[in-house]
Amino acid sequence: MQQEKNKKQIDPLLSFHLMKFAFQDFQKSSGKLTEYEYKKAYQHAKEEMLLHRVILTSDEACCVVIPEAILNQTVNAVIAEYPSPEFFHKILHENNICLADYTVALHNDLRVETVLARIASSVEAVTPPEIQQYFDNNKAQFKQPERRNTGHIKITAKSSSSTETDKALQKITAIHSRVYRNPETFSKEAKQFSDSSTGTDGGKLGLLTSGELCHELDKVLFSLSAGAISPVIQSSSGFNILHCKKIYPSRDISFGEASSAIATILLKKKQLDTCRIWLQTLVQPI
Repeated sequence: MQQEKNKKQIDPLLSFHLMKFAFQDFQKSSGKLTEYEYKKAYQHAKEEMLLHRVILTSDEACCVVIPEAILNQTVNAVIAEYPSPEFFHKILHENNICLADYTVALHNDLRVETVLARIASSVEAVTPPEIQQYFDNNKAQFKQPERRNTGHIKITAKSSSSTETDKALQKITAIHSRVYRNPETFSKEAKQFSDSSTGTDGGKLGLLTSGELCHELDKVLFSLSAGAISPVIQSSSGFNILHCKKIYPSRDISFGEASSAIATILLKKKQLDTCRIWLQTLVQPI
């Protein structure tokens, strides 16, 4: 592959960015990318590295320092995301970068984030008229979809074992018979028998909108009436029972409810616009 030929010729800083985009775009180490994937990730990495270089040579970056304690804490947090430190070092090797170079590149990354955060913090606060105008112009966005307060009981079954599947079906059928006769016992049955992580909380899934569950369960849940118990539903991992405890119809969200979210949206937009304009002033003379 092309990336194998160029492996030892790549700047460590570029390797850092290449590693980032290889995982971000293709969920692979850079050394395992196809030629097409490598070209795409390499282009993104090169553009970001050059942009970071411009930012770090700006006047705004000259006094930005990342304390060693923060840097070490960040490195350790990254390592902790992997199954083991050894696995992390293996990934570094696959991406043609050593820990020392990775740490230097991460330090630069943190400096860039700090600079951009400072630029973003200079924006003016969002005003009430701006919030009102956004709400008036985007009312279609502020609708709360129908939600259903849902309970769940699951009995796991390995599809490869017909014996286990039969036992699981017998077990869930018996549970279904009891909760169907008396839905009030659903929480107790879930605590006692459900294999789902929600079992300890009485099978509570909370308020769900359409599309949050897998297709098999979602289709059944949104066909139930309030208070109803579903039939036994087979999914890829076992058998399930749903309890549609209560239905909350879709409704319009009021300005008062939406204003906080709108303020956040507008502030983020102002910050992004400010950073974009600032970056343009840095890049244009180059």
